[in-house]
Amino acid sequence: MEDTSATDRVAQITTTLGRSGLLPFLAAPVLLYLDPHHARLYSAALASYALAIICFLVGVWWGLALIRRAPGPLVYSNAIVIAAFFGHVLLTDHAFFLLCALLYPLTVVVERSHTLFRPQPPYYARLRLQLTVVATVTLVLSATLT
Repeated sequence: MEDTSATDRVAQITTTLGRSGLLPFLAAPVLLYLDPHHARLYSAALASYALAIICFLVGVWWGLALIRRAPGPLVYSNAIVIAAFFGHVLLTDHAFFLLCALLYPLTVVVERSHTLFRPQPPYYARLRLQLTVVATVTLVLSATLT
């Protein structure tokens, strides 16, 4: 039998941390618009943060894939990280934000379509979608301001 209070607490912490993680995405376009003199700093910070979040999201796949012996997500996660890394290194921030605006939804598509992720609690699947939409919109908005 599952301890519902512990489950509720995990859901609450997950939701709070996830939403808090949006703060840099939300702040970036505001700062880019209000303080264009420091746009390079804000843009570089957002690009680094976007890369870190992509690595965090797909890094989780490794633990799940190893436990469940599912090789597909290992390959998908590496492909996404390699695309993000080289995008970060080789592209302008503008183009990198647009790349991330494609990669973030791609992570949700993989999680929604692969059996490895079916045990996700429903609240988490909804949260991931909500966070991804906000992050993607702010990345596109930031791209227009760089």
